[in-house]
Amino acid sequence: MTKLLAVLIGIAVVSTAAAQTAAPAATTQEKQQSVRSTTEAGSTGTTGAATAKQQKKNVETSKQSSSMTTDEKNKAIKNVNKQAVNPENSGGVGNTSRQQSGNVAASKEQPKQRPDMSTPEAQKAMQKAATP
Repeated sequence: MTKLLAVLIGIAVVSTAAAQTAAPAATTQEKQQSVRSTTEAGSTGTTGAATAKQQKKNVETSKQSSSMTTDEKNKAIKNVNKQAVNPENSGGVGNTSRQQSGNVAASKEQPKQRPDMSTPEAQKAMQKAATP
């Protein structure tokens, strides 16, 4: 029995050593082909000069468009503040404020609805909602 155990341990050691051998290395030609393909792929991309030219063109185009003056910006902001506070209420800020106050008052008049958790159906529903 000890001889059998010794043979099995020996086979395990030999098979482990055989499994750890290195993979065959790539040949010089294969390495050169890999480097060549990587170099060609990199050379087809845009270069720094091409990017700089495009950036210069973009800057010139943006400078041709006119900017708003401070007065024009202020007028535009005031116009937005007057009209777009509430798109459904065309009356302006005052009407929007009154509408909001009315909505708050109406919601406070309604009684709060609280679920009755003492029923078995409600407890089952809560248990079902709590389980993933």
